[in-house]
Amino acid sequence: MAERLEVSKLFIEEGNKTQQVIKYSGVSSSTWYSHLNKKETDSRQENRGRPIPGYSFNQRGDRVYDEVILSVLKSYRSKIEFINAGGYHKLSHYLYRDYGYIVNHKKVYRLCKENKLLLPRKKKVSKVKGRRICQNRTISKPDELWELDLKYGYIHGEERFYFVLIIIDVFVRYVVNYHIGLSCTGKDLVLALNVAIEKHKLNTSQLIIRSDNGSQMTSNVFIKNMEYYNDEVIHELIPPATPNKNAHVEAFNSILEIEFMQVRYFNSYSQAYEETVEFIHKYNTERIHGSLKWNTPNEARKVYLNGGDLGIKEVRL
Repeated sequence: MAERLEVSKLFIEEGNKTQQVIKYSGVSSSTWYSHLNKKETDSRQENRGRPIPGYSFNQRGDRVYDEVILSVLKSYRSKIEFINAGGYHKLSHYLYRDYGYIVNHKKVYRLCKENKLLLPRKKKVSKVKGRRICQNRTISKPDELWELDLKYGYIHGEERFYFVLIIIDVFVRYVVNYHIGLSCTGKDLVLALNVAIEKHKLNTSQLIIRSDNGSQMTSNVFIKNMEYYNDEVIHELIPPATPNKNAHVEAFNSILEIEFMQVRYFNSYSQAYEETVEFIHKYNTERIHGSLKWNTPNEARKVYLNGGDLGIKEVRL
């Protein structure tokens, strides 16, 4: 209807007869003249609630007009302590405390908005309790730093995805544990990590767990689990858009994608699960790495845990 009214107005302004224009446009006479006589008021003219009164009251019951309230708000905002502080909720309390004005915070918001007295809206920052940003580190033996990450594969026969969570030792490229499932939650991550820690009975005084900012890694259940270990196991997060800080698990995911997922067709989840488990086992025990002096991750791990040295370069990341 609003479009018809605007079009009718254009034709009438060009000199056409009003009754003919509104007749052909399908606008009734009452609607047209009601639109024509509508007064331009404030932005609340379409609101069928009560009109803006233009005043409030003080503690004695006397009227305090909006112009007076506005002048006080401007005086507040001109003070140095209110330039970047004092939202409209707080200003309504100041009006009552300092002047005895009883002004609803919604009215304070409207007056501030109309007169550009509102503070810039603060951007919400996601805060993770106990959050640690990863530091530059030099790793010279197993169980000093593990990286973890999540990858998904496709089950062609069932037309759905499955998830693979990998925890890898960066020094010897050894997959210390994993989770494979049709879903992956914070609880799944907690279980996989706790089993890995218990299974490998760490030989270092402190283990660093490094991950991205995924929902599993920042979940409350995972954060509480990490608090249990105190400073023996520390979880640190890489900054957004810095996969190089998680390079070793990213490299494994690339191997998993190129050497395994791209060359297989999975008819079912059970097939995908079994073959993924088999590939991870062969990766640990059969696939040799140039960076490990052409040893497998399993061989390199055993040598170092038994006090040997293969001459593997320190990992700096």
